[in-house]
Amino acid sequence: MGIIRQQTIKGTFVSYLGAILGLVNTGILFPRILGADQIGLINWLVAIVTIAAQFSSFGFNNVTARLFPYFRNENRSHNGYLFLLFWVGMFGFALALISYFVLQPYAVEAYRTESPLYLNYLIYLIPLVFFTLFFNLFDGYNRVMYDAVSGTFFRDIVFKFLVLIIILLFWQHLITFSQFIFFYTIAFCLPTVLLFLLLVYRGQISFSSNLKFVTPKLRKSMISVSLFGILNGLSDKMANQIDRIMIVSFVGLGANGIYATMANFGVLVSMPARSLRKIASTVIAEAWKRNDLKTISQIYTTSGLHQFLLGCLLFIGIWVNIDNVLEIVTSSYMPGKFVILFIGMSHVIQMLSGVSGTILQSSPHYRMQTLFLGIYSLLILITNIIMIPIWGINGAAVATLFSSFCFNFLKYLFLLKKYKFQAFNYKFLLVILIAMIAYLAGYFLPKLHWFVLDIAVRSGLVGAVYLILTYLLKISEDVNASIRKLLGLLQK
Repeated sequence: MGIIRQQTIKGTFVSYLGAILGLVNTGILFPRILGADQIGLINWLVAIVTIAAQFSSFGFNNVTARLFPYFRNENRSHNGYLFLLFWVGMFGFALALISYFVLQPYAVEAYRTESPLYLNYLIYLIPLVFFTLFFNLFDGYNRVMYDAVSGTFFRDIVFKFLVLIIILLFWQHLITFSQFIFFYTIAFCLPTVLLFLLLVYRGQISFSSNLKFVTPKLRKSMISVSLFGILNGLSDKMANQIDRIMIVSFVGLGANGIYATMANFGVLVSMPARSLRKIASTVIAEAWKRNDLKTISQIYTTSGLHQFLLGCLLFIGIWVNIDNVLEIVTSSYMPGKFVILFIGMSHVIQMLSGVSGTILQSSPHYRMQTLFLGIYSLLILITNIIMIPIWGINGAAVATLFSSFCFNFLKYLFLLKKYKFQAFNYKFLLVILIAMIAYLAGYFLPKLHWFVLDIAVRSGLVGAVYLILTYLLKISEDVNASIRKLLGLLQK
């Protein structure tokens, strides 16, 4: 549990530092400097690349998370695991490259009239897919080396800092939009290079092969986990990205820019969960190997409560400042106000479920995760088709909320029935009560003239009420111990 706590704290700090940079970039600068269609283009590229890179990995990140403990042996270069990882990635990219040249003429024809801006930048999909694919593979490998932070640092800090520089150069008319996309692509690819160099520096890169180690039984397990990993990963990425692709089809490129910009604020709610899932996946996989259900149950219970506690605080902190958010992004983004509400609520539900997905994916019943993800992606697709024509971008956000609830509820029911894992107790209801009281305290605070000061005062009040009630009601001994430690330092 110590390494999970340590890596989660470090990862959360890095994630939120990256979130601040992301807020400056996509929440403040992008809406003021780029057109909605240009923002829509960038998010369309990222959505396509995310799905393509996930498919090209052949689900091998699942193999790394689930089966690497069987390969682990530093003296034998982990029995040639990186050799397998590299050539799987190369084969996947080769198929992606073939698919690009086969589908490219159809894309040109499809977007020639409605979105001609896309046509100038389709070629960038090639390097973006290659480097995203290998970043995912190397980051998964780095996590099983018990480092869940470095990849996050390169993607959330280095990349976003470079984007900040690039957007400022564009703002000063020192580069054109075409050059902006070129440099954006370089910045997007750089974390892969940095992560690879870090692994080389640590002596954790070895392409020596040991194919004899892969016994027929282990090979069968790898193929099975990989196949279900393809379905898992593709369903997950499709569910998270399909709304941005469908909005372009139903509403338009500019609407996609508004939706993507406002959804980024809602995503802030679940940022701490990323680091937790990354490091917890390695520990949980090792626990499954030992059939240590007690440890898994403890991680499940603790993660759900602490994530929900933090997720509710972040959600009410954002929503109580919604008018200030609209001042940040300018009034032209007003149609996306409730996108923040619904997307934020969906991420609170995700935080509430803790590491249920990681537990299920690492368990002997990992195929159920595939089934649930398939249901999830199908729900996302159907609800978007129904709701986007009715409510536009708000419909896409409602579709995400509804589908997220169903998906996480299915995981909860399965783990409860199969393993008797019960993550919830009365403290979760107390957290909801605390969140409501803290929100009302901020809601009834009179509006201050300068929105920056208003954010600071309103957020400070909400945070103080939330923290005091959490401490007094003894929601978490870990939180109370941290507060007592902080108070002790202040008294010295």
